[in-house]
Amino acid sequence: MHLTTRLRTPLLVLAAVGLASAAGPGGTRPRPAGASLRQEEAAMPGTGVGMYTDDSVAHQVSSFTINPKMVSCGVGTLAAGGDSSGPFAMLMYSTRIDTYAVDADAGEIRATGRMRSITKVGGAVVEDAEHDFLAIAASTVRHGGFEDAVHAGGDRFDVHFSTPFWDHYNPMCSPSVVAAGKCRFGGELLLGHIFMPH
Repeated sequence: MHLTTRLRTPLLVLAAVGLASAAGPGGTRPRPAGASLRQEEAAMPGTGVGMYTDDSVAHQVSSFTINPKMVSCGVGTLAAGGDSSGPFAMLMYSTRIDTYAVDADAGEIRATGRMRSITKVGGAVVEDAEHDFLAIAASTVRHGGFEDAVHAGGDRFDVHFSTPFWDHYNPMCSPSVVAAGKCRFGGELLLGHIFMPH
């Protein structure tokens, strides 16, 4: 009986500490991700983050960020066993942002500047280059709980660029319809959002 009482007290204390930790600061439970899109838009206006896919990335899942300090995009596969890069992988990130324009009425963010792109094919780096880029993030503008699409489909992200490897002669290049002679990576978002100011 004495041993049971001694064990019960520490267990109750541990349970209480666990509940307090799960509740977060001030005893409140953390807000589930995506619980308030309006709160996130207010906190991060004119930015975007997420994952997309379409034929420009061979229907693989690609991640991206767009904000005044960084534009990035990454896509790739894993080799069998998952311990190294697979048939294709690419990482793109801005080294300089020259312009960053947020058009809330059009539901669009446009960023230009310089970007580094590292492309691996079959596990080998085939290109590590710096180049100009144009990134466009388009939002489905939401008003009062209703969605007014200012462009076809849902939120999307596209980056337009060209390098010695990624040019219109490369059969893997999806030609840009926005920037003549350049390639495009992009698509409609699977996860994430383009946050527009209200």
